[in-house]
Amino acid sequence: MKKLSVICLLVVGIIFISGCIDGKKTNSKTSTSSQPSINETSKETSASPSISIPSPSDNYSSAAVPDISQPKSVPGEFEININSYYFVYLRNNHVIYENTTKGAFDLVEKNYVMYNLSIKNNGTNNLNFSINKLQLHARDQVFTPGDPGTKLQYIGKWLYVLSDIENENRLNNTMLHPNQTLKGIAIFKVDNYTTLFDRSFSLSYNTTPIPSTSIEKSLEALRVAEQFDYSIAFKTPPYDCDMWEDHSYDFPESKHPYVWANWVNRTVFESYKTIDEMSLSKEKPGNIPHTEIAYAVKVIPEQDLTVFHTDHSTVYEERNSGPYSIRSEGKYKGTQLYVVDDTGEEVFNKSIDPLRDDIGLAMLDDQTYRPFSENMPQMLIPRATIVHFSFNSIYGWSLDMRFTFNDQDIILDEQHNIILARYEFTKMVS
Repeated sequence: MKKLSVICLLVVGIIFISGCIDGKKTNSKTSTSSQPSINETSKETSASPSISIPSPSDNYSSAAVPDISQPKSVPGEFEININSYYFVYLRNNHVIYENTTKGAFDLVEKNYVMYNLSIKNNGTNNLNFSINKLQLHARDQVFTPGDPGTKLQYIGKWLYVLSDIENENRLNNTMLHPNQTLKGIAIFKVDNYTTLFDRSFSLSYNTTPIPSTSIEKSLEALRVAEQFDYSIAFKTPPYDCDMWEDHSYDFPESKHPYVWANWVNRTVFESYKTIDEMSLSKEKPGNIPHTEIAYAVKVIPEQDLTVFHTDHSTVYEERNSGPYSIRSEGKYKGTQLYVVDDTGEEVFNKSIDPLRDDIGLAMLDDQTYRPFSENMPQMLIPRATIVHFSFNSIYGWSLDMRFTFNDQDIILDEQHNIILARYEFTKMVS
């Protein structure tokens, strides 16, 4: 009987031990297989826009961006989120000679990618954020942040995107206390125009990817915004040959440099970029003009927006997120467009004065774009993408120089329909 009891105990013990070992193996396999791969791309597809979008040309690239959950903590360190991002292209032919700026045949290009990040210390100890641990990956290239004090050239008040960049906080080496959040931009100078517009970028900190599921969708929204024919919305061709009335759908090369832009998309920018360069090469050595071009894009992905307007003496009170009011009396002239997020924070406001010819607003209404009217209803746009464009082209001589400046604000819905488009231009000759 005792022998039988001992044998039973041995059998039970062996079964128990083998079960524990097998359980550990099973858990290990499950843990390994449940980890997401950073090479997975998003499988989501959006509905087709309800408006006609021109087909992409071969010059446009829409490289896939890894679809990784956001927000995510960098192990043992920070939670890092991407709030918005910029693409900036600058070119000029300026040289400094005896403290004087002169024109040259050589064109100098600068290409920048910038990210506005929020960085939070979720730990219980102080942590040091190091700007040099950020890396921008572009296919097989890796870029590190430039000098936080980098200044971008821009002219006055006309280029809002570049002005926004100058007003951004610049990220630098900082110690963060527990639960402290740091916000600002990191500036990366990339090597050339092709890299900038290929847009196959990803960001990492200390070799750990910084994810954003919204980036891929917003890049598709940017592609739509850049390729859209805004003559459909604004009811005017892109090019103006006499500053007001002689408009053209094609760039009138024979009238260069006296061609101004009514609005901008990627094709308009590329036209000025190409034709300004061709014209410069034909100038005589003793009569070299100044030429300058800037194309800057700011993208704010996935925002729940409220859009409304007010004049200089009206007070608006808000909806469900809690009461707030915007009193613009004495602050703005004319009619103002307000865009507010779901926390009640103002994302941007711009003039839409219907009495001004250099400003316009169009809204999508029942598949048709209609110009702004005073009875425009308040609009709620969930999961919207905001795209801001700034563009300028300058060409000519000190007393005979053409200036064209354009700023545009585009709001796209979740299906990448352009719901609202605002333009503002400045046209001058020195």
